[in-house]
Amino acid sequence: MSRSVELSGRALLVVFEVVSLVALVVFVGPAIWPPEDAAGVALVSVFVLVVVGLVAAMWHSRRVDASYLRSGYDISDDPIAPGQAAKERWGKAVSRLPGRDDGDEEN
Repeated sequence: MSRSVELSGRALLVVFEVVSLVALVVFVGPAIWPPEDAAGVALVSVFVLVVVGLVAAMWHSRRVDASYLRSGYDISDDPIAPGQAAKERWGKAVSRLPGRDDGDEEN
């Protein structure tokens, strides 16, 4: 009789995120707390903003559908690439042609 524990990838990701945030607060927090002057208050404020930003990014990464193109998670999407920009300009130009219906988009 064997015993095994199965964790999904999502559960491991949540554990990693929590451990990362706790480690960040435990190791950096004592170095900047309590603030002694205006520079210390500014440093604590920046640290709090970084932690809040990380929590927001972690929350958003679980909420967004990574399979949706143009979501920021599509590695093939490069809005700066000349081909991508040309394709977008072409699509806009074709959509402005007279007699073009909105229903037959082909890009």
